[in-house]
Order: sequence, then C-alpha cells, then structure tokens
Amino acid sequence: MPDEDNPPFPLIETVPATTGCQEIDPTRSTVVTVIRICLLCLFVCHPVWGAGQDTPAQLNEYFAKICQSKSFMGVVSVSVHDKMIFSDACGWADAEWNIKNTPETRFRTGSIAKQFTAASVLLLYQDGKLSLSDPIGKYLPDLPESWKTATIHQLLTHTSGIPIPNYYDPEVEKRFPLGPTPTDMLELSRDKPLNFPHGTKTAYNNMGYFVLGFLIERLSGMKFPQFVQQRIFDRLEMGDSGLDDISKVIPRRASGYSLVNGELRNVEPLSAGASAWSAGGFYSTTHDLTVWSEALAHEKLLNADSTARMFKIYPETELEGMH
Repeated sequence: MPDEDNPPFPLIETVPATTGCQEIDPTRSTVVTVIRICLLCLFVCHPVWGAGQDTPAQLNEYFAKICQSKSFMGVVSVSVHDKMIFSDACGWADAEWNIKNTPETRFRTGSIAKQFTAASVLLLYQDGKLSLSDPIGKYLPDLPESWKTATIHQLLTHTSGIPIPNYYDPEVEKRFPLGPTPTDMLELSRDKPLNFPHGTKTAYNNMGYFVLGFLIERLSGMKFPQFVQQRIFDRLEMGDSGLDDISKVIPRRASGYSLVNGELRNVEPLSAGASAWSAGGFYSTTHDLTVWSEALAHEKLLNADSTARMFKIYPETELEGMH
C-alpha cells in the first residue's frame, strides 16, 4: 500500500516520439517548437545509432535530413553525462524578416512548463507548507464544491476529474479576444460537472494545473511567475527563461508557423502567457532546458525525496505514457 501522506506520482510528461514531433500539439501541424524531449525523435525513431559509431556525425546527418524535409524547424541539443555532443538549429525564427533559428532562440515551451509548476508545488512541500494528500479545498475554499475534495496529488497527476473548458468555443473566443485568463477559465468551468470521480481515471487536464498555480500563489504570497522566476530560474541561472507574455517584446522569441500544402503560415501563439500561465505559459532555450534537466537529475533544486516523486511512475497514469 502506498503511503497516503506521501503517494508516489509522475510529474514529468513523456511526449510521444515522432520524427517531426507533431504529436506535441495534436490539434495543429506546428513546425516551430523547441523541446529537449524532441531529441527522443532522433534516437527512438531512427535505428542507425550503435555502439562505437560516430554519433555526433550521424546526428548531424540525420538533423540535416529532417530540416531539408521541412518537417521540423527549431533547435536540437544533445548532452551525454553533462557534456554537449551536438547542437544545431534550422528554419526560421521569423520567416517574414528572414531571421533564422539559432541555439539562442527562445521558444514557447507549451506544456513542458508543467514541470516548473509541479516542481514549485514540491518546493512548497519541502518548505512544509502542504501535504500532497491534502484536499485542494483546504487552501482554496472558493473553488466549486465538487472540486474541493480533489487532492493536490490528483491535480498533479491529471486524475482529479475536474472539468475542462472548451478553449476553441467560438463564444469563448468572442468573449475573450485576447484569450481568457486562468481566472476566466475557472469561471467558465465552475458550473460544469466533474468529468469523473476524483482519482478514478487519468485525463490530461490544463485546468488542474491552473488550480495548482492558484495554490502556489496562495501559499507563497507571491505571483506565480515571480515564484518560478525566483525559486527556479534565478537559482539555476536559467537566464533565457520566463513568462511568455505576448504583450511584451521578448528578444529572440521565435514566431510560430504551420505548414499548409508546403507553405508556411502564421499561427496564433500556442502558449500565450496570460492564458496558458501555470499550464504552459513560458519560453525557454535548449540551453536552459538542458540546465533544467541536469538540475533535476543531480538534485540541484529538489531533494532526493521530491526528485523521486517527480520521476516515479504512478499506476493510475502508467497507461497514459506519463511519468
């Protein structure tokens, strides 16, 4: 039996490995994305790697091929035992101004930023400010009644069953032309029934991570972006990471594109900071994400207990491919 006060759970998501990484956002054929997890594409989807082979050279060859195919635009960085063995970029950061991607290009992280939210919750857990088995209503009493008994653990593992608003509802787009804020999302979901009883199923849930953002603000007394900036980015010297505010001019931030009949088209930002917030509203670089990965691997941010919780597979989520 797992310890009820300290249940193991997965907080890092495994993105399905595909040669173009399109499965990161299944609703669009997005070709501008950067994620270190995309490196899985190079290793998992391509069978040529083997012991004793010139891996950097083969990585370079394969990277050139996928760039020429136009199935990928972005930056790739491969590190082994804390040493970078390959880094390269291709495609446009801004196609209209003919500005190419470089290893210093900043990309919207999308849901990779859920790792920052989960780590923030664990930092508060380490601070003794919460128990992971606590019901969320203990700290956020103004939530809808049916949500209050969901545990922090269930919100982290996408097993809470709380309702999810329809982001692409024309009425929502008409009501919030610049995108709904997390508070707007809460109000849009408040009167909806639970998708399923807490803890009985797994279903990917951005609303759960918005609620965790509210939790972090309540317990820390800080705005969520400030907490992540001070407790994670500043501490790890991730100087090219921050909240992706579409109203601000952010140097070196890439624009987003989709490929339609072989032609690049502009797409709306996938992770506008005000809307995605604690569910995915940040930007970063491959360098900073490498720093982040190494910090998790070597317990530079979280202690051994929290690190184990970050990576351990929880039975309820195993079939969903998350750990």
